[in-house]
Amino acid sequence: MKGFVVALLLAAVFYTGIRWGTFVAGGSDSYCYAHQAERWASLLRQGFGGQALRLQEPEPLALGAPWPDAPLTFAPAGHVPSPTVPGAIVPICPAGLSMAMAPVLALGGRDAIFFVVPLFGVLLIAATRALGSRFGARVGLAAAVLAACSPAFLYQLVQPMSDVPAAALWVTAVAAATGTGRRSAALAGLATSGAVLVRPNLVPLGIPIALFLLLRSERTWPERLRAAATYAAWSLPGCLAVAAIQRTLYGSALSSGYGSLDVIFAADRILPNAVRYVTWLTETHTPLWMLAAAAPLLLPGALARLLAAMVLVNVALYLPYYVFDDWSYLRFLLPAIPIVMILVVASIDAIVRRAAGPLATTRDARGTRATYVIAAVALALAIVCIREAQARNVFRLQALEARYARGGEFVNARLPRNALVITSWQSGSVRFYSGRKTLAWDSLDPAWLDRAVAEVRQRGFEPYLLFERWEESAFRLRFPGSPIGALDWPPMAEVAAQVRVYRPGDRERYLRGEQPPTEYVR
Repeated sequence: MKGFVVALLLAAVFYTGIRWGTFVAGGSDSYCYAHQAERWASLLRQGFGGQALRLQEPEPLALGAPWPDAPLTFAPAGHVPSPTVPGAIVPICPAGLSMAMAPVLALGGRDAIFFVVPLFGVLLIAATRALGSRFGARVGLAAAVLAACSPAFLYQLVQPMSDVPAAALWVTAVAAATGTGRRSAALAGLATSGAVLVRPNLVPLGIPIALFLLLRSERTWPERLRAAATYAAWSLPGCLAVAAIQRTLYGSALSSGYGSLDVIFAADRILPNAVRYVTWLTETHTPLWMLAAAAPLLLPGALARLLAAMVLVNVALYLPYYVFDDWSYLRFLLPAIPIVMILVVASIDAIVRRAAGPLATTRDARGTRATYVIAAVALALAIVCIREAQARNVFRLQALEARYARGGEFVNARLPRNALVITSWQSGSVRFYSGRKTLAWDSLDPAWLDRAVAEVRQRGFEPYLLFERWEESAFRLRFPGSPIGALDWPPMAEVAAQVRVYRPGDRERYLRGEQPPTEYVR
């Protein structure tokens, strides 16, 4: 029966990821991973030899454009100018998820990449159940249910981003390391290698795992040393791969697309982030999550200390990080959230069993009482979490994100092949769905808009402007002295009531008294 329930839960997770998945490469992160997956897939098709190893392609327009910081203006969402190849762009995101997407893309096409994150979601919930079962089968199943209903998990499950894959691999690493099989340490190291490729900054999470293997009291010292060495050996390939990729793309094994460490991290962000994370966790998972803090006292043993250490390290890595004001940035703590659920359920289990001691005559009676209590708490908390996810638009993201694909598909279908689209928020989606070149207006020097339009025309391209409606006011403010920057003529098209496309050549016609028609596309 339990096996059937687990299978049903995993099927529900996969179904949720597909049914409400955005299936869109539009935002900065999603386009970054999708475009990078295409580059890796091209290497798979061509073979890893000779010129095929070049992951960066120079953009001739970026090399010849006369305005300041020209390469930056030709970098779409989720990308920056390459520090190693002049005129090329590099992704800001790590390579791991894209590498996982690449073979799927090569075999199944572009749409197939959107199945990868739901599959990692299934792995995360299965690993949560396996890890929680170290405290008992009922703890594992209840923790898996709560992790599957977590608003933070569901929000990321439906998007092609790396948060769920990173969490899945780290929880898998912990579940493997705490197992008793002969290959447990090797499997834990292999999962760690993958996790480091997906999210390199989380590499310190490997330290508690290594210490657990080294200090596992029920094993002899030779067994401990062998397990720790095995774990380290299998973890090393992921670290070396990250170093090689970052050296190729960013010029140094310690560099990344996000900038230097002194910019990314700052001590004065610790308190603001701590307040935000506590608030968001309480709002989305109820105050019950705080019971995890008592777990090391209620659950004596190395396993509870390991899980507590994993949570603390994950949180510590993001406290000095950039401060954001949207609850969805709980995604940074996604490796810790399933572990918190395990600690909460295991703590409740321990409390109930101890409280039932004088009343229950047998161990089975205490266990039965704990099973009923845990089932009731898990069901109630799961309902609260799903309602919270619904209130936070988890199940509306598909509709909200559709504008990216619709805008890009309009460009592909209606604009000429030599179109160059001046845009910002939709620069990734325009490239992904239409293959047209883009120029980021928010990176363009304010004095250069009209001259940039003239320059791209001289190069044989026809410029168009594409905005989400809310961007238009910012565009006007950025280019106050430019006739084009005024946007004082009707758009040629309005897509999904959210995206507007302007043809600069229509302005002169409009000022002469003509009325260029606006096409409305649903």
